Amino acid sequence: MKKVIVLSSVTYALKAQEILKNNGIYSNLTRSRAVKSVRGCGYGISFDEISSEKAQSLIVGAGIPIIGSTEEK
Repeated sequence: MKKVIVLSSVTYALKAQEILKNNGIYSNLTRSRAVKSVRGCGYGISFDEISSEKAQSLIVGAGIPIIGSTEEK
């Protein structure tokens, strides 16, 4: 399973992706159905569920607002 964090803009998503990369967490930018189920227009960052707590902490710590989160197969 992949964890998806939903962000409000592509700018936030790209910043979050860079932060995760710098901390050893591989992620992908996504606009999948999982993102659309949380917010009609938004961007998501998907990564392995194992990294979920650390990733959320890093993103929030960088001042990036998280709109929601969901899971993706």
